Amino acid sequence: MWGAIMAVPVNRKFIVQRLALLLFAMLAAHDTPALGQTQPERFWLAGRYDGNRVVVYFDAVKFKGAMLSNSSKIARPVADAFFDPVELPASYIAGFQKTPNAEHFAIGDRYDLLLGSGIVATIKLTTLVGCETDEEVGNDSFIGALGTVEKNDFLVFTKDYYAVRRHQEPPSGEAKPKPKTTAELLKFAHLRNELVRFGVQRQIAVLLSERLKMEANEAVRHRAELASLAFDVKPFSVADGSLRYYVRAEWKSGRDKQGRPSYALAAWIAPLPTLHILAVETQNTAPDAGELPELFNVVDLGDGRTGIIVQLLGGDSRALDLLEYRDGISLLKMRVLQSIGTGE
Repeated sequence: MWGAIMAVPVNRKFIVQRLALLLFAMLAAHDTPALGQTQPERFWLAGRYDGNRVVVYFDAVKFKGAMLSNSSKIARPVADAFFDPVELPASYIAGFQKTPNAEHFAIGDRYDLLLGSGIVATIKLTTLVGCETDEEVGNDSFIGALGTVEKNDFLVFTKDYYAVRRHQEPPSGEAKPKPKTTAELLKFAHLRNELVRFGVQRQIAVLLSERLKMEANEAVRHRAELASLAFDVKPFSVADGSLRYYVRAEWKSGRDKQGRPSYALAAWIAPLPTLHILAVETQNTAPDAGELPELFNVVDLGDGRTGIIVQLLGGDSRALDLLEYRDGISLLKMRVLQSIGTGE
């Protein structure tokens, strides 16, 4: 085989050129993996730190008890569930950014803050932070940053929980998007502030009572049917502007000394073609069979995708999750974009 190949006349200049191109391709693939490629899309949770700053944790880490000697104390964030971050030097953070999937963030970097309704604010990282949890029982600790919103009034009248993505500049030659009208903003995913009409609430109560009969066993169902139904409705829009409801419901008799309900469930509901339940959450959704999931915010992830920020509480466990919402499935089956939490 080799003899046959060597017997064929060859163009040595062509071979040298091909080898040079192959070598360049190999070097590009190993030394500059981002060449010709885009970074994988990522989203992170963010919470209000103060009037014009947010806190975001980019990566889960293990400090192994070494964080305190490298930290400086700062104030607690306004948004709950973001623990007690401390300021960390860039040299210490860099030690956790050597893994392939680590986010390489630094002071001065810009990211996009997704507020809901398609509104995107730009933040600039100003302080590097970390928080240490109880790693001995398997919890993760986190590294991240405080980011300052470039426009001072963007956080006014917003929720305290947001999503963050890498900063996206408009394509070269294109003008920046014009401010959206109220009608246009309503077409993006967002948590609505409107009141739910009494007639709709009555229909929701009927749906919940019917679902109770399907979900609970006979003994629980009997106790719940003798109790009063109370529920909280949060209307929201998905990415195409369609209306949805998230409802947390409890049947309470007042007889339990600890105030526990006879039964509880949460439901994702759509109003069309008629009001109907898309999926349900029970107390088993939360860690340690705790409280029903609480919806904190709804944001538009782009490309027709809806992000939801939910809190899960149970026993000594707590989690704040950023999920990609989809009709017809429960939280446990939704795609997790980031989760920050602790548990025993």
